[in-house]
Amino acid sequence: MKLVDRTLHIDADPEVVYELLTDPAALVRWMAEAAEVDARPGGRIRWTHRNGDACAGEIVELVPGRRVVFTYGWERADVGVPPGSTIVDITLTPTAGGTELHLVHRGLAGPMADAHDGGWSNYLARLAVVAEGGDPGPDPLEGERVPRAIDLGLEP
Repeated sequence: MKLVDRTLHIDADPEVVYELLTDPAALVRWMAEAAEVDARPGGRIRWTHRNGDACAGEIVELVPGRRVVFTYGWERADVGVPPGSTIVDITLTPTAGGTELHLVHRGLAGPMADAHDGGWSNYLARLAVVAEGGDPGPDPLEGERVPRAIDLGLEP
């Protein structure tokens, strides 16, 4: 298994970034076409991208303004990453100029981790734009489908 590990600085308070991660109405501004978040440990999360692919999981831990941890996976069986099979851990650290966001996504096989690294890079950049008061514009990944496991040399 390989980690996706991303860190970026966002010129916004941690509370603003936290809301963009946990409020369904905020999630659709930077990541998804539709989102459901039951913001409590054990609560369900689900978001659907504009291409129709949906991912789902369960919230493991929430620390308002500081941390969001959830299980994660795709509803499409051919992706080979079923809902709840991986863990996303996001830590928000206040800085003098805003927030340092650190995301670690665990439990993905090498080629699938590489695919998700590109996705997280795109979506975290979009999150930063929205948190800083901007408009992220059209999603460059909007028309792309999540790769099938078999296309990456993995067993689904």
